[in-house]
Amino acid sequence: MNLRPLSRLVLPVVLLLLAGCSIELQHDLSEQDANDIYVLLNENGISASKTRQEGGQVPMFLISVAKGDATQAAKLLREHALPRPHKEGLGIFKRIKGMVPTQSEERGILLEALGGEVANVFNAVDGVLMAEAIISLPQITDLTQPDQKPLPAASIFIKYRPGPDGRSPLSDEHVKLFAARAVPELSPDRVEVMQTPGLPPTADLSPGARMQEVMGLQMTAASASMFKAYAAGSLLLILALAGVCGWLLSRPSGGGAGRGRRAA
Repeated sequence: MNLRPLSRLVLPVVLLLLAGCSIELQHDLSEQDANDIYVLLNENGISASKTRQEGGQVPMFLISVAKGDATQAAKLLREHALPRPHKEGLGIFKRIKGMVPTQSEERGILLEALGGEVANVFNAVDGVLMAEAIISLPQITDLTQPDQKPLPAASIFIKYRPGPDGRSPLSDEHVKLFAARAVPELSPDRVEVMQTPGLPPTADLSPGARMQEVMGLQMTAASASMFKAYAAGSLLLILALAGVCGWLLSRPSGGGAGRGRRAA
């Protein structure tokens, strides 16, 4: 029996089985975040799939990986701060449109929105892993004297990946100037900046993280073991089906034997 056509069925069958053994890694992603995660995982030898989620007015995406790669994939995302943090910013006022917040609630929402807008800009800078901004706007009443008017202040935290020179992509001076321009009546000397370097990605040298080539496909050792197991099982299944088909085809026809007996 020629098994070559049957062997060609092994790879599609295995890939179909592996697709059913995937796990959802991240969901509700913007297309930019989904693309960044997809590229990062594939560059590190982890096969990932990007799927558009159904429903919703804004296109959202999810990323799935094989169960054997889930731990390593999650570690890569944590080390590269993906998906990027994103604050609602002033968009929060669209979400609460129609509601009537109290004066203190409205003030809190405004402070959160201003801080979110500032943080979103810093989070969009290459090399910035995470940025947070806390804005303080003092309350001004009718009894406040113009010459004793309290001034706003801001505190900004930035976690960054050091560049080739070991420095942050943003200097403290640039951070202060930008925040002062973004918040009304805020002066640069009233902005406190704290920057800290993120830990560099650590290479995973465990046996399960090493790359292997199986049937022309690059995959981690963890995925390769699962792939080989499914390949062996699929091949045995195909051979068993081929044997059954061959046995059925080789059986003598019952109708022909009956006709021979009646003729005798």
